[in-house]
Amino acid sequence: MSLFEWKAEYSVNSIELDSHHERLFQMLNSVYGNVMGSKEVDSVLPKLDELLAYTSYHFCTEELYMREISFPGIHEHIALHKEFTDTIRKLRAQYDDNDLEVTKELIIVLGEWLLRHVLKEDKKYADL
Repeated sequence: MSLFEWKAEYSVNSIELDSHHERLFQMLNSVYGNVMGSKEVDSVLPKLDELLAYTSYHFCTEELYMREISFPGIHEHIALHKEFTDTIRKLRAQYDDNDLEVTKELIIVLGEWLLRHVLKEDKKYADL
């Protein structure tokens, strides 16, 4: 079961970053499939943590790339990454109550943010 599919038109003209974005979509779909087929949050949390760790790795790589190409909107872009990371950490901290519905909601929020971010914000550096 897929939540979002990677499409060629999402490309930011960087093989490395496109592969990161595609991997993030795959991981998100895996977590989503796991959540939809599970009744226990505990079985989902390791995959969710893996997705969040990879997101942090991707942000670091993307920010380095933006520095290398002298992307003029880098500070605003980094602020968006930080805001997203802070939001996800807060939501992740709420899982002490083992609420599967909250987990599903978080995965959908992650997916929607990722798609919007790639299509709107990351596209800004695609043609530099």
